Amino acid sequence: MDKVLLIATGGTIAMRKDKAGKAVPAVSGHELLESIPELTKHARWDVLDFSNMASCNMDLKQMRNLAYAIEQRFLTDPDLKGIVVTHGTDTLEETAYFLDITIRDPRPVILTASQRDASETDSDGPRNLTNAMRIALDSRAMDRGVLIALNEEIHAARDVRKLHTNHVDAFNSGEKGDLGTIDTGDVLWHRKPEHTIKLGVPEKLAKVAICKIYTGMPKDILRLMTHDETDALVIEAFGRGNLPPRLVPEISEIINNGIPVVITSRCLFGRTSPVYGYSGGGADLERIGAWFADDLSTEKVRLFVSIALGQGVALKTLKEMLAAGAINFMNK
Repeated sequence: MDKVLLIATGGTIAMRKDKAGKAVPAVSGHELLESIPELTKHARWDVLDFSNMASCNMDLKQMRNLAYAIEQRFLTDPDLKGIVVTHGTDTLEETAYFLDITIRDPRPVILTASQRDASETDSDGPRNLTNAMRIALDSRAMDRGVLIALNEEIHAARDVRKLHTNHVDAFNSGEKGDLGTIDTGDVLWHRKPEHTIKLGVPEKLAKVAICKIYTGMPKDILRLMTHDETDALVIEAFGRGNLPPRLVPEISEIINNGIPVVITSRCLFGRTSPVYGYSGGGADLERIGAWFADDLSTEKVRLFVSIALGQGVALKTLKEMLAAGAINFMNK
């Protein structure tokens, strides 16, 4: 049988209800594996209990440590077919994307989770974990980047977003669509993802802040968001990348102080673009030197910029990367 590594980080999939009826961390990676006999019928497993925490506690340092652990296992174990990572859904898409732009090995890394804890009789955890194993064992999963397996769907880390707080079908990839599905145990592929730029596991991470724009927003908030330790600012604007005109001079000052400003949209799907020429429109922001991040989400732009600046990527190159949505445009 092929060899698969299970890395357990925690999340609802590893929780049970306590005496007060609240879900809390309770199940290790080894216990998860033992609770689903189907898993050991089809693969040889190694288990790494990386952590057991709610994913709201995940931070960039832990993401980097996870990426390093995955890189080291791939480097030292040529027999490893793939890696399955169990994770909480709150920040699943962020960790998946961090891994997607740092792990260069073509073997599959699949993140999975559950919306219902392990004490629920209809928990979605066992099915999701079993499906993640099926993907890891599928030779066609090679060179597709980091994947997310949930609700019998396969998603690309770059494209997927969590859209619902508790439904089992909470994750969606918008107009890009999922990569494939699991049907009666068979892995069915619909499309290949566009290859993301691989930055490698960083030694250093830049400090990048996020600011969400809202109607009537006072300009001094932007000033408070930037300080001596801020290396870049991601602004989540309206629509195509527009905002209240009173904020434009403040953003211009931030850029002139040497802090890159990247514009994303509060819309879940679709591209930002400087197409509007009115005061506060995207063309105004482009004129003062703000960058636009195509259709990449605010949180994922923050991750990409943090890693890229930490790796010493030149600002001109970083701007071009973001304009292409952090997709490997050089190979197109």
